[in-house]
Amino acid sequence: KDSAYHKEKMLLCKQAEEGVPLQAEQYDWLEDTNEEVDEQELEAHYNYMAKIHEVPTEDSGTDSVPVNTRLVETDDSNVILDSPDMCEDNIQNYQNDVESDDDRVTLTNLIANLKLNVDENKKIQKQLKKANNILAEELKECKAILAEI
Repeated sequence: KDSAYHKEKMLLCKQAEEGVPLQAEQYDWLEDTNEEVDEQELEAHYNYMAKIHEVPTEDSGTDSVPVNTRLVETDDSNVILDSPDMCEDNIQNYQNDVESDDDRVTLTNLIANLKLNVDENKKIQKQLKKANNILAEELKECKAILAEI
């Protein structure tokens, strides 16, 4: 589908949203090109995207890549860090986990808002179709009256 197709569809959708009356063939074209959003497919896609953004942790399982594995020296029961950056790495990992959680919450909210928008769009489409059918019938009646005159 080329840009002209999408441009025309966007223009017609915008006009329909604003209450601008469309011609019958414009409304029919808009209805024919309206692609139903499969909510289950959409939710599966977003869940998949959330999973591939998950950060592996130390307890993710044996298949995961080791996280921050370092050899450290021990003196009796005291651990001597081999790098002064180890503590900073742990802080950074914690911050990354918090950011990932924030991203998941944001993504969940976006999915919920998208579902609401889809439902609202379906409701508006039904109302437009009903109004268009009524107007089409009135037009037929007017044409019949004019033909009799």
